[in-house]
Amino acid sequence: MILFLVSVVLVLVLLVSWISLVRESRRFNLNGPMPLPIIGNAHMFIAKSTEFLNVITRYSEKYGKVFRVHFLSVPTVIVCDAKFAQEIVSSQEHISKGGPYQLLECWLGKGLLTATGQRWKSHRRFLTPAFHFNILQNFLPVFCKNQRVLTEKLRELADGRPVDMFPIFALAALDNVTESIMGTSVDAQGHERESAYVKSIEVMSTTVAMRIQIPIFGPDVVFNLTPYKSNQTKALKVLHEHSRRVIEERRQELKKANITSLNASNDVGIRNKHAFLDLLLLGDIDGQKIDDESVREEVDTFMFEGHDTTTSGLSYALYCLSKRRYVQDKIYEELQTIFGDDMERDPTYQELGQMKYLELVLKESMRLYPPVPFIERCITKDCEIGGIKMVKGTSVFLNIFQIQRQPDMFEDPLEFRPERFEEALKNPFSFLAFSAGPRNCIGQKFAMMELKVTISEIVKHFYILPVDETPQLSSDLVLRSKNGINVRFMPRK
Repeated sequence: MILFLVSVVLVLVLLVSWISLVRESRRFNLNGPMPLPIIGNAHMFIAKSTEFLNVITRYSEKYGKVFRVHFLSVPTVIVCDAKFAQEIVSSQEHISKGGPYQLLECWLGKGLLTATGQRWKSHRRFLTPAFHFNILQNFLPVFCKNQRVLTEKLRELADGRPVDMFPIFALAALDNVTESIMGTSVDAQGHERESAYVKSIEVMSTTVAMRIQIPIFGPDVVFNLTPYKSNQTKALKVLHEHSRRVIEERRQELKKANITSLNASNDVGIRNKHAFLDLLLLGDIDGQKIDDESVREEVDTFMFEGHDTTTSGLSYALYCLSKRRYVQDKIYEELQTIFGDDMERDPTYQELGQMKYLELVLKESMRLYPPVPFIERCITKDCEIGGIKMVKGTSVFLNIFQIQRQPDMFEDPLEFRPERFEEALKNPFSFLAFSAGPRNCIGQKFAMMELKVTISEIVKHFYILPVDETPQLSSDLVLRSKNGINVRFMPRK
């Protein structure tokens, strides 16, 4: 009898869930698969991280460039269309981040990436001056110094063997972001073959990606029962301790110099090369000093965004170059016109601006291999966007990877053609490597400067040769590869 009653209750629960999901799915004027009880369409997206991008591509071909699914009870609209992406990212209203970003809060708290509403607006306004071009110029000597270390490391590896660039670039990028905007040197390239910090970011990235792709692991009540929880806890300890150490070192430097406010010295605040962290430690937002935990959250956010995304961008750029000697030759010719007979000297800030063809190459590389393959927005009220009805609580996934490969936006989209960026794009929102609109990447000029310094110096000193191995694209928080991103090097001289 009890078993019968339990069965009846279970059937009723499933029936009510199914009716509710079907009704909600019909509130959207979008194609999409029929949801199942409880799980919605979550089962359709359970795949290896190397297959996730292909899964979404197949469904977009079946249901359209904008289609509707349910991840458990969460209505989700997946966008592979530049025109609709424009409606979302250019909006001043739809700036909230949803469920996937909440999974990052144990790491990044309410930093600029995850914050919304007034907190995001005030922090964005407060931190923007730290990335003014006058300040970026002061970062150039740091980038050049760390690049010389990287060049020597690559010289030791330039013997024809395949080299996985992701872990190597990760250490260089960590040195760059820590020493420039944080003002503290960790010498990751000099002391660490495998940085515990870099490894911990990889653990967090793959863990969060897994929880997004397998929604049953999303709720903490389930996730905390899995072995992944222990791995995450260990990774968070490393990440937070690293950030707190960086903060404390800079705080002690300011204390020794008897600097207590942004106006205390001409060499501090938004005028010096440590602008970002000094702003957080010495400034105030809306008349209030920034508490220690908020400082840590912003530092963690920018340490992640300023190092992991750049690592991905550099690695795939080098992979693209390895397949195309003629592109390397054109970059080298451009560098010769800039540097003349002294190819060994460091570039000036103005000379980075003259690297026009290199910039086209970097954009084309990031078009094919965007460092961040997906971004998300949460719809906070029933509304209509671009002619599509949206329900409050809908999660909108912008599939940047596929948006940037659409044939209606780019002729022969899978071909590597840097020259396509010489002219205006059919739709500027078809290139979203740095996002766009009010929540675009605050550090995109910082990133492009680092990319130019690194790639130009490598091309100056080496031929980049291909390896007979295609990266197995993995859509974690950034675009990675399960089998590495391998190239070979041959010295130019």
